[in-house]
Amino acid sequence: MTAVTSSEERRPSAKDARFVRFSSDGGARLALSGDWTVRSLSRIERDLAAATPPPPSAKGRPLDLDLGGLGALDTAGAWRLLKLINELTAAGHEVTLRRIRDSHSKLLREIHARRTTEDAPPPHRPGIIEIAGDVVRGASGFFRDAAGLTTFLGTATAVFLRLLAMPWRFRAVSFVHHLEHVGLRAIPIISLICFLIGAVVMQQSIVQLRAFGAETFSVNMLGILSLREVGILLVSIIVAGRSASAFTAEIGTMKMREEIDAMRTMGIDPMETLVMPRLLALLVAMPLLTFWGDLMCLAGGAAMASIYLGYDLDIFAQRLHDAINLRHFLVGIVKAPFAALIIALVGCLEGLRVQGSAESLGLQVTRAVVKAIFLVIIMDAVFAIFLSAAGY
Repeated sequence: MTAVTSSEERRPSAKDARFVRFSSDGGARLALSGDWTVRSLSRIERDLAAATPPPPSAKGRPLDLDLGGLGALDTAGAWRLLKLINELTAAGHEVTLRRIRDSHSKLLREIHARRTTEDAPPPHRPGIIEIAGDVVRGASGFFRDAAGLTTFLGTATAVFLRLLAMPWRFRAVSFVHHLEHVGLRAIPIISLICFLIGAVVMQQSIVQLRAFGAETFSVNMLGILSLREVGILLVSIIVAGRSASAFTAEIGTMKMREEIDAMRTMGIDPMETLVMPRLLALLVAMPLLTFWGDLMCLAGGAAMASIYLGYDLDIFAQRLHDAINLRHFLVGIVKAPFAALIIALVGCLEGLRVQGSAESLGLQVTRAVVKAIFLVIIMDAVFAIFLSAAGY
């Protein structure tokens, strides 16, 4: 679109869109008529598809687009008209608008200024170098996190040994406070989730084993799975979602308010004051919560055994006693302190990494939950493979 010439306020009587081409010796002239609105777009498209394009000899010469016969023009019509002008311009024609009305001219200028879809750059497709860069950045971030977590574990171990040498420095009130929050208040949600999952495992075991006439062995499957894997995994994921996020949010908020810097200025060690009570509380709470989660899984399975197999509690307990032994319980419970260590360290470390903004706090809370669950699952897989290979 190179020029906008004289305006004419005469309103045509035609209501249908039309696209007419007139050739002349000096170039070409295209005349548009009818209403160019959203209701007539389909007709406009058909007319444009059936129209004869300007002759090749008109390329590079002026092409007059006569809009004197144009009736109503809305946003959709203006958008299609601008698209037509761009197509003609791209084909090598120098387009000049003739007899355009002032209202149409204003609408075309507004749509032209605001259109972004067609003018948006094509989607960026990363090349091999950028993909390799992302892989390198991801690997370096993983090793940086691993190094940071290892360093944090070493610092926490040193503080723990110092507390053993000077037990009067241990903050018992803070420890009890966090023990209540990470342990006692987590019991309702752990009870519900473990009961439901135990019921589902038992029900599915009965349904699948019934095809082989071995549904009575579903009690064996429930007992072994619950004690070795399901109980500790469910409890770890729930505690990671609750406690890791809470640790990061609490410590991160103090970091944002510069309270941790003030503690260091007053000679108070944040590791001893903030990290150790949370870490020790989780170390105490996790085995107890895992034991409770195992009981709830078995209770859910007992309910399904009563419904599907008609077992009363005595029969279920007798079959469970025949199927499992102390070894299965110890395989699950031994993972609990390691899961507690991972969740507490990740939650506290991400809290100390919070910068001075609410956006950083939310980002670190998300990272804490994701990293804690990820590392707990890896820990469980390593333990499961190692203990199975060792014959436990």
